Amino acid sequence: MFPTVIIVLIICGIELILGITVNGLIIIVNCIEWIRNRKLTCCDMILTSLGISRFFLQFTIFINNIFFAFSMAVDGQCITWKIVYLAWRYLNTLSLWFATWLSVFYCVKIANFSQPLFLWLKQRIPGLLPQLLMSSLPLSLLSCLFASDGIYVTYTDNKINNLLGNTSMECRYKHNLCPGLVILSLFGYSFPFFIFIVPALLLVISLWRHTKRMEKTTISFRDTVNEAHVSAIKCISSFIFFYVSYFVVIVLFLLNIFQHSNIYFTWFISAVTAAYPSGHSVVLILCNRKLKSATLKALKYMKCRLRGEAL
Repeated sequence: MFPTVIIVLIICGIELILGITVNGLIIIVNCIEWIRNRKLTCCDMILTSLGISRFFLQFTIFINNIFFAFSMAVDGQCITWKIVYLAWRYLNTLSLWFATWLSVFYCVKIANFSQPLFLWLKQRIPGLLPQLLMSSLPLSLLSCLFASDGIYVTYTDNKINNLLGNTSMECRYKHNLCPGLVILSLFGYSFPFFIFIVPALLLVISLWRHTKRMEKTTISFRDTVNEAHVSAIKCISSFIFFYVSYFVVIVLFLLNIFQHSNIYFTWFISAVTAAYPSGHSVVLILCNRKLKSATLKALKYMKCRLRGEAL
């Protein structure tokens, strides 16, 4: 089992490096934009919030996996694990909320529907967005208030220690959480998920319908528009895939599905979970012209530096 743990931690370490790199790039590019213009667009505001939450989320995921792999035997370390675990729960829920508002924003700005509620949101979304982002902070905190019960100290006696009057102590993750805590946690994750999935699917449907209508126009214009719409559909579909897969894993984890499963499968799930904050951020960069251009410039700069050092 030990080699498997090391391999998974190496994979999580690679995901950590990738995550802090891509999310750090999102933060830096938008901060430079804010310094230059003293303002950010609604999209950049969400991407910056999402990048910051995921930047720190990557660290908490990696540290939490280390604690999970090696049971801590000191009370101070158990307190540290509780803090890391709470930080993971909070940042995890917060990043899901920010991703949800990004889905809502994309749908409202890009999709084309004539319903009164949709048209009202289309006009009000710039003013509502800062309030939505700020409301995510207390909502995320509320969903993880009682999560500290998930980490506990256990005292175990063995024959040798009993003869000496000693007791060994370990810090472990509690699998059998109380039903109230499970329900609260599920609600905390499910609420942003259902808000996310509706506008995301509506956006894909709207883009698909618009693509079909564009097929009746002239060939040159049709090809250009169809290419842009197909690219947008792929981006949103990958967004949905990352979000849904991550949500499913989290729900199965909370429902204690993996308690009696193979340890290798459990570590595989841990690696998949750590891939979401980095993988989806890579997709966001590839689908955003400004971020993609900044990434290419950074890669070109690094290539020139490495070539200069080699010479």
